[in-house]
Order: sequence, then C-alpha cells, then structure tokens
Amino acid sequence: MSKITVITASPRKDGNSNYMAKWFAEEAERLGADVKIFDAVKLQLDGCHACNTCYKTGHACTFEHGFDPIAESVLASDTIVFVVPVYYFAMPGQVKNVLDHFYSFIVSGKELGKKTILALCTSGQGVETDVFEGVRVILKKTAEYNSWAYEELSYGNMNEPGAITRTDAEQKVKVLAQRFA
Repeated sequence: MSKITVITASPRKDGNSNYMAKWFAEEAERLGADVKIFDAVKLQLDGCHACNTCYKTGHACTFEHGFDPIAESVLASDTIVFVVPVYYFAMPGQVKNVLDHFYSFIVSGKELGKKTILALCTSGQGVETDVFEGVRVILKKTAEYNSWAYEELSYGNMNEPGAITRTDAEQKVKVLAQRFA
C-alpha cells in the first residue's frame, strides 16, 4: 500500500488548491493508499530556529512539536504532495515553515529513501507569467537534494474561489492520484 503525505496551504475554505487536495486524497484513498493530510495554515508553525537539536529531545523539532506528526508521515511516505496557491510569486509562508522543518531530517541523519514530491499549484495570475517558478524552484531543489523525483500540475487564472471546478483539473488530479496510489 502506498503512503502519501498531503500538505495544504490555502486559508480559503473553498480555495482552488483545496479542491485539488480533496480530489487527490479521495481518489488515492479509494484506490487503497494511506493518505495523511496536514493543513499548514491551521498548524501555525514558526520557522526553523537552526538550533540543530532536531530529534535530540524526542521530537523532530525541539520548538515545534506540531511538526512531529508531519515528520512521521513524511518519513513513512512514498509521495509528498504540496498543494499550494501561489502568493506573490511564492508558496504561502505557512507551507514554507513546514518545508523549513525538513531540515530536521538532515541534521538528524534520517534515512529518507526514495520519494516523489508532487506539486499541485494554483494562481490568480496566468501561467504565461511563469508565476509558479517561486514554488517550483524550492520544491524541485528539495527533491534534487534528496535524490527524489518531482512532478507538478499547475493552473493559472484561478482568481475566483471554485474556478478550478470549471477546468479539466479534477480529471488530471485523479489521474495523478491513480499513478501514486
């Protein structure tokens, strides 16, 4: 059975990226995958303190014990799905704080194994502006550093909540879920 960690970061309840997370998780679970979803907005993690005491106190992060369940899930997962809206040419700070805590794996020497990072992104701007580059660079570099695979599905012009429901995104997201489940 495939294990998947989904990290979301939209403060909008009916945000377009939240639709993508829902479609992905439901399809992957339907196919038998073990899916754990974490909402970075609700977690309210601070950034990394660079104290280098990761895992030495019995927690992945000495200061942010809320990261423990995410760390456990990431370590066990085959796929890590970042479902993010683009805010001012980058990922929202809440999900960046989660990603910064991945530093704990490096400091502690955790064996991460082979994984795939899948980015499901939305933006109010059109794709022709390459608005996704800020998210892409960070996630691709994370994948590259860890010798993981990287894939992405992005939709621009998603200004209105629910706009994504009027595209082919649901079908494409479910196909991705089928591949990773």
